[in-house]
Amino acid sequence: MRRAAAILLLALGVGPVRTAGAAVSMHSDLAPAMVAPAAADAAPELILAQRVIDRAWGLPEGAPPPAPVPGLLSEGRALALSAAIPGAGQLYAGETSGLLFALAEVAGWTTHWLFDRNARREREQADRFVGAPADPASAWSFDRWQKAHPTSDPASLEALYAGDKEAFYNLIVSDPGYIDGWSGPDPNATRTDFQHLRDLSDGSLDRVHASEKVIWLNHMIAAFDALRAARIHNLPIRRNLELHIESSWRRPGPTLTAALERRF
Repeated sequence: MRRAAAILLLALGVGPVRTAGAAVSMHSDLAPAMVAPAAADAAPELILAQRVIDRAWGLPEGAPPPAPVPGLLSEGRALALSAAIPGAGQLYAGETSGLLFALAEVAGWTTHWLFDRNARREREQADRFVGAPADPASAWSFDRWQKAHPTSDPASLEALYAGDKEAFYNLIVSDPGYIDGWSGPDPNATRTDFQHLRDLSDGSLDRVHASEKVIWLNHMIAAFDALRAARIHNLPIRRNLELHIESSWRRPGPTLTAALERRF
């Protein structure tokens, strides 16, 4: 009976073990010890051993890369193409809808150029109308304003005009204290005419900024639509899937059905 227990402990990796009053050295090289050796007057202690298994995921070192799938498109390339040139990514994915994005790009830049040209022309017209303030014959002049305000020094106004003309024009238009610098039998009417020309130019500038936003929005929409087009193109190649779309005219109206078919 004791010999059978010794054999069992040997299989478990225990050593040394005492049998019949003698110490017998037994161990197993096939498994770690589960019971610690104990003294003659003590019971063996159980050892809980844990093995750590390291696993490397992926291809083995030195293995060749997987072969490219025939017909598979790069979704990142499609997105980048349409982000740079709207419509290019759709054409890369085989969709003619890219022509619509290209036409929208041409229309956006055309309107941007027209609005910018109008804004520059209207601003130049306003500048010609008001003239140079140093000229007494201008629509607004330092000399005319100083005659109405003899105690005022126009040096600060002259410095403002030399440094920032737009700020100068905004000041003489919005501040009633400079109304005496305007020419004509009705200085208020002269100032109103100048303000109208500036409003026209500002409106054209607002349309320029709006066209810029439309252009960037077209780039963003075209980029994500190109990503969609490439993904739909790759869907049946990657997963053996096919998308079938059918339309028919049935009462009470037209119907559209879409089916996703997978081949095994």
